[in-house]
Amino acid sequence: MKTIAILAAAATLLAAPALAQQAGMQHGQMAQQDMMKGMQDMHQKMMSANDADPDRAWALKMIEHHRGGVAMSEAVLKHGDNAEIKKMAQETAAEQRREIAELQAWLDKNGGRAPKR
Repeated sequence: MKTIAILAAAATLLAAPALAQQAGMQHGQMAQQDMMKGMQDMHQKMMSANDADPDRAWALKMIEHHRGGVAMSEAVLKHGDNAEIKKMAQETAAEQRREIAELQAWLDKNGGRAPKR
């Protein structure tokens, strides 16, 4: 009985690094998926944000671009481990939100937020 307990303990100790590595890979994969989703959404929305006026088209596309930056920053805040990068992501998300608000305010003064074809 004692031998079985020792073997079980040894097997657990030997398996722990592999399990930790697998958990780390899953964590990394979740982060990658969140970032990829944010980028794909951004690209799709940027491509469809068209307007007959080039100034408005730029503003509409930049809003989507900044939203993508927010999404990527949120993925790092959720999954990241490095305090310095997380601080940068926090600052980036805040700046992107400010720029979105500025662009939306400009659109509100220049024909509204809905694209015009």
